[in-house]
Amino acid sequence: MRRPMTPFSQTYQLVLAEDGQGEAQTIEFEASAADAALYVAQRQCKGRAAELFENKRSLGRLQCSGNGGYWILSGPRSG
Repeated sequence: MRRPMTPFSQTYQLVLAEDGQGEAQTIEFEASAADAALYVAQRQCKGRAAELFENKRSLGRLQCSGNGGYWILSGPRSG
């Protein structure tokens, strides 16, 4: 059962595309802010490209290095 959202949390979706390193999937979770959501994204998408949404609004695309050493961040997809 889903817990009720607290006033200080937001709903995030991390959308990972099928990219040869894994199947397409969407992970929905709650976090206190975008920086906390990026921490979750880091743990979920090592070496894969993803798009992060906050309350259904795209915050941008990201790709995490396989070894966790760096991130590549891009703006939201247009269109």
